[in-house]
Amino acid sequence: MIANTRGIVIKYLKYQETSIIAQIFTEKYGLTPFIVNGIRSARSKRSIGYFQPFSLLDLIAYIKPNREIQRISDYKYLTPTYHIQQDIRKSSITLFLSEILGKILKHEQGESHEQLFSFLHESVLLFDRQTSKIENFHLHFLLKMLPYLGLSVDRGEELVENMDSEILEEDSEMLDFVTRIIQTEYETDIGGTGELRFKSLDLIIKYLRHHTAELSEVKSLKVLHQVFQ
Repeated sequence: MIANTRGIVIKYLKYQETSIIAQIFTEKYGLTPFIVNGIRSARSKRSIGYFQPFSLLDLIAYIKPNREIQRISDYKYLTPTYHIQQDIRKSSITLFLSEILGKILKHEQGESHEQLFSFLHESVLLFDRQTSKIENFHLHFLLKMLPYLGLSVDRGEELVENMDSEILEEDSEMLDFVTRIIQTEYETDIGGTGELRFKSLDLIIKYLRHHTAELSEVKSLKVLHQVFQ
């Protein structure tokens, strides 16, 4: 079956000498691996830049329900996200978020993942346009994604309560910081120190890990810490 669908590139892996396998979250089919033949060849007419994390693509694909890896017939940008790729801080955040998404997104169909696609799409567009106050973007992103995973919270304290965990009294500042992120928009300037962000991110990751068995070690976390320390 030939299908047209919008997609958000999560990551890609090199395959054989000239090809890649791209993990793309699609509007119609959820997280789907696609083989892209010849894209790494010197004779390729297309750039591998199409398949950098958070690229927004319009896809024509050959979809077979029982096939593990699908094939792409054609692709083009929905909207180029050049600023994400050119800014080292943005690309570090994207690398981290793409690793998280690659671990926790499910291959599902239905209204729920179409809503998740809409959230991801709008978030990527906003991130590409954003010129300042990006240091908290990944925290906003993960917390705002929770309702689409069935893990919604309204306050920072709920992250702790829903894990049946305890928090030290001196961490109340961090929980208030998380609550402000939950209750504000991406571009809202809520300040915060590097240490406060790292502690908040650690709590969010623990919460996701508690509820999703797929989330193991996050290797790109070290890079993120180095860039935003």
